[in-house]
Amino acid sequence: MKPRDEPLVVRWRYDAGRGALVWQLMFTETGDLIGQKRFSSDRRALFFAIQPVTGRVFCDDYLLKDDAQGTPAGEGWFTGIETIRGGLVYCYAALPHSPEHKGIWCIDFTTGQVVWSRTDIAFIANLGEEFLVCQTFFFGGFPEREFLFVDALTGLDISKPALDAAQVNAIREAVVPEELRQRIILPGFVRDGIADELTGLEGFNDSDDSETSRYESIVYGTLTVVALHEQHILSALWRSSIKVWRKNSLVYEECMDAGGDKPCLNNFLIQSNNLYYLRGREELICVALS
Repeated sequence: MKPRDEPLVVRWRYDAGRGALVWQLMFTETGDLIGQKRFSSDRRALFFAIQPVTGRVFCDDYLLKDDAQGTPAGEGWFTGIETIRGGLVYCYAALPHSPEHKGIWCIDFTTGQVVWSRTDIAFIANLGEEFLVCQTFFFGGFPEREFLFVDALTGLDISKPALDAAQVNAIREAVVPEELRQRIILPGFVRDGIADELTGLEGFNDSDDSETSRYESIVYGTLTVVALHEQHILSALWRSSIKVWRKNSLVYEECMDAGGDKPCLNNFLIQSNNLYYLRGREELICVALS
């Protein structure tokens, strides 16, 4: 156990590239971090993979492609990560100008290989060894959906009785959320468990209706992690900083962003004794908590 006032140290930093926005993070069951970064200037969405203990980037600038066409899936922009299983990552493409996802790509980022892909289905739920998916077809000019199960490792159909909408909804409600499956702790806006005497929080406005200040927090054992978001009265620009206390001793702090037109909310999390947060839009930082 670290002494109460021993500072925490940065394990590694990942620079996503000039103009990037680190957009999505997931953690495989084999311990790797998989993320997506987005470049709005030329509408590119790329994936990266990092070994959390060492910070080694073993895959970067990965572009999801349509195997049949050899062209970027989702026009190179409308893509993301659906779920994980074991060491595999399941990505999707989305229909342009629509929130509906289309297709599943099962990728092993340790090799950069597509294990299997299907563009005729859309992901609904991760049930472990199998996924609940749907197919959309048109009948009489109207869209119809058929629900089915596929093997998570092969993408092949699994023969089971047909499901109706009520059964599908029941399955979806029973599925364990991704953050729980991946042991991710996300921040909340509540102050429960945060000591009033923490240095740097004295007098900080935590009112729900405050227009010039916000904060998010995670209480993690003896550690309290807080993101402070403060708006300058004259410029109306926001400054966001992250601070970590061990009991009542401040052991880490850094500015996450300054001069923004809005606060950098939901930009940190904890997973496997590591704190991850964004500095600016394009730098991902990992701090060891133990």
